[in-house]
Amino acid sequence: GLPSDDLSIQNAIMVTRSSRYPLMIDPQGQANAWVKTRERERISQGLNNCITTLANNRLKDQLEFCLGEGLPFLIENVENEMDPLLDPVLDKAIIRKGKSMYIN
Repeated sequence: GLPSDDLSIQNAIMVTRSSRYPLMIDPQGQANAWVKTRERERISQGLNNCITTLANNRLKDQLEFCLGEGLPFLIENVENEMDPLLDPVLDKAIIRKGKSMYIN
């Protein structure tokens, strides 16, 4: 888990209650380990699609699978730039058409 200091607790609250998906700068890997522990059961349902890197050739397919199944999606080792494919996802640009929901 995360350390029990006030800053870590506040960060965990922001991650779990934010209206946007979090982008965590995590040089020590504590947040990464916390997310993996917190979402262990749901990640295991993802058939190796829930944890990836931006360099993965299947990034789009993995993202679509996880969003479609309501599973967590963790991108590790992000450097200075994000793939523009992720912008509407990070912004939660979700539109509803009938009973279906789509990323705009």
